[in-house]
Amino acid sequence: MVAMPVKMNKENPPLTTVFGKAKWFAFADEGGGVEIRENPYAGSGAKTVAWLIAGGAERIVTQHIGGNPFMMLRQNGVRVFYPGEGRLLVSEALERLGKGECEEVTLENLSRFTHH
Repeated sequence: MVAMPVKMNKENPPLTTVFGKAKWFAFADEGGGVEIRENPYAGSGAKTVAWLIAGGAERIVTQHIGGNPFMMLRQNGVRVFYPGEGRLLVSEALERLGKGECEEVTLENLSRFTHH
């Protein structure tokens, strides 16, 4: 399952540049189905991460992420990917992920993806 923070609850919404504060997340299954779920913990990166893991997220696609949420995801075996900057719809981010065009966020490059 792939999870992405999105701006709104509608079909094929754009990704949002906030992670822990995101009110909505798109969850995409291996079959291509996408479900938008309301984040009950918007504003708390740690609680959002726990909620994502409980919801089955194995990979996260996001344009920005804080160091603490990233470390929590990493410690739980969840991989994080960067799809690129600019306005991206869920379908575009999933297509890039599927083609291997998303850069994996690692300890070495994390500083490029955190808000300063």
